[in-house]
Amino acid sequence: MEILKKIFKFVASMKFAILLLVIVAVACVIGSLVPQGAMFEQYRDSYSERTAAFILAFHLDDVFHSWWFIVLVSLLCLSVLLCNLTRVKALILSTKNAANPAHAMTEEPTAVHDGVADPEPVFRRMHFFRVQKTELEGREARFAYRNRPGFWGAWVCHIGIVLIVLGYALGQMTLFSTEVYGTPGQTKPIEKTPYALTIDGFSIDRNESGFVEQYISELTVTNTETGEAQRGTSSVNHPAVLHGMKFYQTASGDAVRVTIAEDGVPFESADLCVGEELTIDFLPGLSLFLNGCEPDHNGSPVYHILFFYQGQHMDVGKSYFAPNATINLSPYTLTLSEPIDYTLLRVKKDSFAWLVMIGGILTALGLFFALYVVPETLWAVKNETGVWTVYGKSRKLAPLFTEQFDRAIRKSEGKEAAK
Repeated sequence: MEILKKIFKFVASMKFAILLLVIVAVACVIGSLVPQGAMFEQYRDSYSERTAAFILAFHLDDVFHSWWFIVLVSLLCLSVLLCNLTRVKALILSTKNAANPAHAMTEEPTAVHDGVADPEPVFRRMHFFRVQKTELEGREARFAYRNRPGFWGAWVCHIGIVLIVLGYALGQMTLFSTEVYGTPGQTKPIEKTPYALTIDGFSIDRNESGFVEQYISELTVTNTETGEAQRGTSSVNHPAVLHGMKFYQTASGDAVRVTIAEDGVPFESADLCVGEELTIDFLPGLSLFLNGCEPDHNGSPVYHILFFYQGQHMDVGKSYFAPNATINLSPYTLTLSEPIDYTLLRVKKDSFAWLVMIGGILTALGLFFALYVVPETLWAVKNETGVWTVYGKSRKLAPLFTEQFDRAIRKSEGKEAAK
C-alpha cells in the first residue's frame, strides 16, 4: 500500500505533469516536422537509410497514432486530473474560510494600521461594500471579503490545458485530410466520404503590378446520398466550412482542356491538370499525361505531354505542344485549349476542434481569475479605547495591496481631519 501511495503521489504531482507536457510538446513538434505517412524510400532519400529506419522503428512516420504518443497523452491527462482532484478539498475549504470571519480574522494580515477613528471610509475606498458586523474575542469588529473565485483560477486553467491537449491529440488521431483539385465546372468526389465537390468558379485577383493578391474558389459540396448541397467561398486564409469540413485554398496551377473529335466532329472534352493522366476510353490502353505547362523561348506557353500505352511510355516523336495544337490519332483528333487555371483545395475535418476551443476558453478564464481576481479580506477590530485597528490580507500581489491599503488609510484620515 505504501508503494501504491508513493506512485499515486508521484503521478499526481505537478513535476510529473510538467515533464509529460514537455515530452508531448516535443512529440508534437516531431510530428509536425517529419512528413507523416511516407514510405521508407522517401525518408531514405530525404534523410539517410539509418534515419529512415529509426523513424519507422519508433513510429515517427505516424506520431499521433503511435502507441507511445497515446500513452503519453493519457498519462498527462491522468496526472493533471489527479493533481486537480487532490486539490479540490483544500480549495473548497479555502473558499469557505475566506468568507468566515472567525477564521479569516485570525490569519496573518498583509497590512495593518492602528488608531482609525472610523473604519467605514477605509472599507469604501478599498471597494469592500458588503461589510459584516461581527465580533472578535468579545470586541466589536467589521469584516468583508471579495474575489473568492480567484482561488479556483489555477484549477480551471489546468482543466483547460487538459482539454486542449486531449482535444489536439484526439483530433490528430482522427483527423480526416485529403486534397481535391480541378477546374471550374468539374465535380470531384471527396474520398472516403459520401460528398462530392463542384468547383463553380475560380479566380485569381492581381494588383496593378500583376502580382497575385488572392485565390478565390466558389464551391458547392453535395451529399450524394441525400442530395443536400451547401455553397461557400474559399480563399487563402479564409477556408469555407461546408458539411462540417473545412476547404482550404492551397495552390493553383495550369490545366488544358482536351477536345476529342472523330472525323472532325467533336464528341467529348476533358480537363487535364498538370500531373494528371487522361485515359482515352475508345483507344484501350492509351493515356496522356500532362507533365507541365512551360514557357518557350518567346515566353509563350507550351504543354509537355507524355504518351503511355498499357503503362509503357510511347515515343511519338514529339512531346511539346502549343495551345490550339491538334494531335492526330486517326480517325480521332485531340485539340488542346489555351491554358486554364485549376484550383487545389485541402479538405480537413477535425472532430475534436470543439474540445480544443472549450479548453482554450477555460484556460483563458482560469488565467484571468488567477491573475486578476485575487482573493482579499479586510477587517477592523475596535479596542478598549474606542479606536479601530484595520487589517487587510491579499493572497497574491501583497505589495500592490499594501500600497492600496495605505492610500485608503491616508485618504480616509485626511477626510476625517478636514471634517
